[in-house]
Amino acid sequence: MGPKSKKKDPNAPTLLPEDTYLRAKKLIELTKGQMKPPKGELTQEEWCIPPGFHSTPELKETIKFWQKCAIVQHTERGMKVPSRMKTLEDPSKCAKKTYPRKEVQDLFKFIKTMNKQATKRTGQFLKQLEKKEGKETKRETLLKQVKDVDELMNEELRNARKFVERQELFEKKYMIGSKLGEQGPKKNALILIEQSDIQMAWVDETKDEIVKFINGVIEPETETFNLALFSSSAVTTWCPQFQNKADPKKGLADSIKWLNKNFTAKSCAAQAWPPDWAAALHKFIAEGVALPWRIYLCCSRSPEGKSEEILELIASLRNSNDSPAKGEAVLPINIVAFDPSIVGNDDEKAFFTEVGGPQGSFLIDTSNEDLVALDKMLKAVQVKRKQLDKLNKKLDKMEDLSERVAEDRALLQTQIALNNMLSNDLELCDWALKNEAEPPPPDI
Repeated sequence: MGPKSKKKDPNAPTLLPEDTYLRAKKLIELTKGQMKPPKGELTQEEWCIPPGFHSTPELKETIKFWQKCAIVQHTERGMKVPSRMKTLEDPSKCAKKTYPRKEVQDLFKFIKTMNKQATKRTGQFLKQLEKKEGKETKRETLLKQVKDVDELMNEELRNARKFVERQELFEKKYMIGSKLGEQGPKKNALILIEQSDIQMAWVDETKDEIVKFINGVIEPETETFNLALFSSSAVTTWCPQFQNKADPKKGLADSIKWLNKNFTAKSCAAQAWPPDWAAALHKFIAEGVALPWRIYLCCSRSPEGKSEEILELIASLRNSNDSPAKGEAVLPINIVAFDPSIVGNDDEKAFFTEVGGPQGSFLIDTSNEDLVALDKMLKAVQVKRKQLDKLNKKLDKMEDLSERVAEDRALLQTQIALNNMLSNDLELCDWALKNEAEPPPPDI
């Protein structure tokens, strides 16, 4: 065994920063070396140094310094900064005095014990904060989900509204009136309907437009009219010639009855597309036949491979016939096409615009497809609404801990500042014990 180390003199003068000594002595006086045990929720009363002691002159400035993370603002440059290891060699920043070694050892033991307790207490404050932060993070995540779903739902609603406005789905003039037109000729209105396997998909929409037109335009404005179906094999008419709407047997009601009976999905399925446009036109625009004042045409799309032929025929018929009455155009045609695939097709638009003539009109009825698209949009909104309700119910069960998290964070920051203060003073006491003051030289 090596020789025992020489026991150091308990009265040996030991250099220690004066402010460190005074703080330690004050803490011994105030705390008696005891830290208040926690009871349930940690508050400022459970700090390692209770708040009631923070205003004492020996502690006030130092605690403030460590609460600001050992940073002195320019506006507070007059603050008295506590001694630290990095300022030990600077007498202007660290005033040191000699104290008996035994006293410094007692201070070291006290601060070491208190620092150990403070480190444990810091961990308790941290654990309390992390527990609340975890719950609050879950709540904030849920709040973000609620916000995102709500924004998506509102965006889908806005898109649905814009879609309805753009497609004029619920416009009064189309809900009550007909796309075939709002005005009718004085007489001889011809309603011409394509009967084909393609038009079969829009039988109900076609009949709806025609019935609205008969009741809303023909009934109040036109004396005589006729209905006809044209297909690839035949042209079928309601009456052999234009019929008076007020006829007790063959009037408006009978025309609608005939339409419902003869224009069905089954009758359309039996007729191949395209229909014979030329046959339909020749049947009603021929020598010895009363010329229609206006034609109202319901069809799917332009006849494939025969568009130029039809345009030439219509131009020829217009040139070879006189106006049926003063001020009336020759063969104006109001057209409603039902095939949505022609939307945006410039060739189709050009064909139907020329068929309609200067006094005619052309519209594409996509209401069926539009309603299907709108239904999908609204179902997507419904899904978001259910999802939002579910998230809100979940949110209602979660406590708002935002304020308590902020409070706990402030408590932890102060506890860390107190812990750092004790750690710094412990380090200075340790330095003092390892670096004893040299004894003064003997008098000569």
